[in-house]
Amino acid sequence: MKRWIIGISSLVGIIGGSALLITFAFTQDMNSDGTKETEVQRKAKTYLEQHLPEAKVTGSLYDNMGNFPFEYAARAIDEKTNTEFFVYQQEESGRFVDSYHASLWEDRLERRVPSPTLEQLNNQLSVTVLYDNDKIQQLGDARFDSKAYLRKEVAPTLLVDVPRKRHEQDKAQITAWAKSLREQKILQHMTVKVDYISKKGELLENGDSLFVKL
Repeated sequence: MKRWIIGISSLVGIIGGSALLITFAFTQDMNSDGTKETEVQRKAKTYLEQHLPEAKVTGSLYDNMGNFPFEYAARAIDEKTNTEFFVYQQEESGRFVDSYHASLWEDRLERRVPSPTLEQLNNQLSVTVLYDNDKIQQLGDARFDSKAYLRKEVAPTLLVDVPRKRHEQDKAQITAWAKSLREQKILQHMTVKVDYISKKGELLENGDSLFVKL
């Protein structure tokens, strides 16, 4: 579940689903409603029995800052794949959904995707993979297909932070890297978003990102 905060802060319009329950920068209200936490866990258990029977509820999360698409969610884990995810009620539809596949696909791809190579960089660049969980839910049962993560309808966004100013060859090199992911059959469709960051962590290039879409 780590990507929810990353997605909100650095990628407008993308809601990642993985979010691996690490510590992130928002204040959690200490006066959360215990009754609501118990209720969301109870409903999540019923949901998992029907949709992901090998997973189990491990706790709950209350978000009072609007960082997530929910106020209360159950935390869950599939011990077979060691995938941590959320189960929550969609505000508009009222139905319960999970972020299991977003989390699973993001984690697996981040282990497979090689770092891009750019000029005048000594350190290896990290790549964050984000899937839009709403789009995954629209697949219905098709999301359980082993190749569903490759479908164009759910094409992920790859976030890359580059610790220098933009170079003229960056777009060509990022495009070649993205095409190599396709050739290696790691991904077929994707959007790459490159941000240029100073040593102090400040956005360079007036915050203008480089985008490559395949």
